[in-house]
Amino acid sequence: MNLKSLLLGTIVSAATAAFAAQPVGVVVHECAPGKTYVSSTWNYKGEANQLFRQIQDDAQQAQYHANMLQSFENSRQMSWQAHVGELGPLKDEINDMSRKLCRLEVIRRATDPWQQAEIDRIDQTVRLMADNAADAILFGNAHHSTLWMMPYQRYTDNLYDQAKSLSHSVDHAVAYAKASKEYRALRKDLGMHASS
Repeated sequence: MNLKSLLLGTIVSAATAAFAAQPVGVVVHECAPGKTYVSSTWNYKGEANQLFRQIQDDAQQAQYHANMLQSFENSRQMSWQAHVGELGPLKDEINDMSRKLCRLEVIRRATDPWQQAEIDRIDQTVRLMADNAADAILFGNAHHSTLWMMPYQRYTDNLYDQAKSLSHSVDHAVAYAKASKEYRALRKDLGMHASS
């Protein structure tokens, strides 16, 4: 299954002259298609688990920045620069997760079914996060002084909910991978065969 990943990329903006030094914008990218040849010398399942751990870290950081954006919601005194200070790192974390997701999509065929299901969940959530981040950035570029308005709050609320959901899901995947590894090690230590 060849999935597209959205990346927020190079900064482009139609920001007003007062904020021209700190524009924030969006560019959408796709993963480059690739084939994975199953190799007995490469541990794709282990690589997927490692990428899950890295995405877990990114999702937790994204949740932190989205939470900070939410904390700005009721304050009309927070400047656009303060929002950019949280949206910038959040955009970077979404980009990082998207790049890791691209690799997961390339190796997907060589992973376990539970890992494939997690890759699909990550893909769906990262896409939603990219869309909401792009919308928040575009709204902010156009409405620097009205970031307390409902459309912007909806974007930041969605970002928080999606980051939290992703963090929770990937936490479970990481825990499952760890428990599975420990289970296989115990079976090996006990001299049990795979069919036992």
